[in-house]
Amino acid sequence: MNDVVVLGGAGGIGSAVVRALLAEGRRVAAVDVAPPPPELADIPWIRGDATDPAVIGTAFDALGGVTGLVHCLLSEHRAPLAGQTPDALRRVLDIGAVSALEPLQQLVDRAGGRPCAAVLVSSIHAGLAWGGQAPYAMAKAALEALGRAAAVEFGPRGLRCNVVRPGFVMVPRNAHRWKDKATREALTKGQPLGELGRPDDVARVIAFLLSDQARFVSGETVTVDGAMTAALPEPGSPGVGRL
Repeated sequence: MNDVVVLGGAGGIGSAVVRALLAEGRRVAAVDVAPPPPELADIPWIRGDATDPAVIGTAFDALGGVTGLVHCLLSEHRAPLAGQTPDALRRVLDIGAVSALEPLQQLVDRAGGRPCAAVLVSSIHAGLAWGGQAPYAMAKAALEALGRAAAVEFGPRGLRCNVVRPGFVMVPRNAHRWKDKATREALTKGQPLGELGRPDDVARVIAFLLSDQARFVSGETVTVDGAMTAALPEPGSPGVGRL
């Protein structure tokens, strides 16, 4: 898929996806409320709300023959369940999951039956519970369900849709954790590979799923976490899942 729209292109994973696709010679348009990183200033960059259908349409128009889409949007409202409100929950769900519907519809309509591909960026939170993160987890779980539905319902119209589920990745929004030596060491102990994930690790998987090499891969959720969630914690032993 040579022409790709990336929603959330200024984020840690989103910007890595843009760079990875450009390195492969693809044309990319990005959408974000934030300005582009300096190294991405020359690509079509739409400053605006990626949940707005008009903004999404502008991004598609910037390239013309778009056949690829990456949805990399998120919102959080960190609070215990007892302190959550329906309005806060709806906003997180709207940004993290509902916002993927319109671009998927536009992609399929504009492709006009040509092969096209989408990747939705989820999180390991979709399958796990972590205190204070219920809205985020719910949004990511809903996003994964939408990805499967799109693969099935839009498949006959040429769409392949997959989900990537990253684990802990060193991005700017969690830099306070991995830049602190003690916290980073604690996080690393929970990684069977002995290191923390980087945005490029996720971006390369996304680029593959958009490529013709993955032409028969659709409806899948690919976890990119270095086996972190595959390890069974053993009480009393150092590290997670290490015997």
